[in-house]
Amino acid sequence: MAQDAADEYEGVCVRYACKCGHLAPVGSLFYSETCLKPVCRLPRCSVEEFESYYCGNLLVNLPSKEASMYQNRSSRCFSCPTCENVLSTAFHDAQQCFFFLCAHCRWDSLALGLADDDPDALIMTAISRERQSAHEDIFQALHSHYSTAPSSGNTAFSVSASGASFGRSNSLQSLADSMKELQREHQMKKFRLQRMTEMGGWKYDQALTKVQEKEQWLLDQRREHQWPELAKQLKALPSEGTSWSSDTAVKSREMLEKLSQQRDMGEISTLHQRLLNPLDQPRDAALLFPSRPLLRVKRTWRCVESIERGSAGILVKPQISPMSGDSSLPVSASWFKKANLAVHYLPIVTFQRLPYRVEDTERLECVLLVENPLDDVIRITFRADPAVSADDQEAAENGQVPSPLLWNLQCVMIAS
Repeated sequence: MAQDAADEYEGVCVRYACKCGHLAPVGSLFYSETCLKPVCRLPRCSVEEFESYYCGNLLVNLPSKEASMYQNRSSRCFSCPTCENVLSTAFHDAQQCFFFLCAHCRWDSLALGLADDDPDALIMTAISRERQSAHEDIFQALHSHYSTAPSSGNTAFSVSASGASFGRSNSLQSLADSMKELQREHQMKKFRLQRMTEMGGWKYDQALTKVQEKEQWLLDQRREHQWPELAKQLKALPSEGTSWSSDTAVKSREMLEKLSQQRDMGEISTLHQRLLNPLDQPRDAALLFPSRPLLRVKRTWRCVESIERGSAGILVKPQISPMSGDSSLPVSASWFKKANLAVHYLPIVTFQRLPYRVEDTERLECVLLVENPLDDVIRITFRADPAVSADDQEAAENGQVPSPLLWNLQCVMIAS
């Protein structure tokens, strides 16, 4: 509804029809040069595909493996823990060191002791500080384990390998080695099923029963190997500083007493600020650590009908680097190109109000101008809004158009 209100101008809204019947403003449509028709954003008409990761501040692309290594966050940018603006690197003349500084709220990292003699070393120190959290190793072990839990068979092993590469490299290495025999057994069950069904149809139920028993046995064996391995990993990791350590109750009482005596609530971090640091979540605003902003995704839109015909059907494809090109060009805006194809293919609808009003103040007279940029035939259809009364519909049949607040103009172009 908010999108519809934004597309209206003085109560008049012009929508163009896709071939599927969906009505949308021209800014929400694509134009397929292969099918010569407007395409809406619905899944039955267009599909959205992943292209690449990129940092919105540095405007550089990151491969999927590198983005996974940095946990889908920027590799060199940090956000202010107070206002979430991008931090810049500044040099302190008195201490002769580099530190993070927010140009908006003037927050700096000197109070946290986050300073270094070299700006690159400062960034690496901040990244290593994130990985030194007490919850980091535990989170990676749990992530590697539960990424394989919903899967079964060969899918479980492939996800296990990818999950192990996401965090620490040796998280499930021993488990993968111990499950090789089970994987081979799982691959043999299809062959056994085929052999048993060839022996006769009356043995088909017996074959299915044996296969189900084998599936249950494989599942039990997988759990038998996984849970002891996970418990062994969690036991080997340090529990000091975690939420399940032995002194949790004591720390909770101390925290509540401290909060009850707090007078300035601005010194306490908000819930949103704590969620930006999910592994630490400090309640003291002075202990908030800068976080790395999330990476953005470049997406490609493709036409479904063009794909079915065997062509690429690309509607929108991002550039590899938006800043690529010659920076010495006099027109720098040519780096960012936008194809205004609707001007060359879709009819332009213009409403022009007359300078006078009719006696009835609820009705307006206007001039409707339709410009067709093509030589093809177009059809203009007026449809009443569901909230339009019967009197307005009767007036429309007599040639009187009601107020634009009660009517929408829908243009349907017939492609050649």
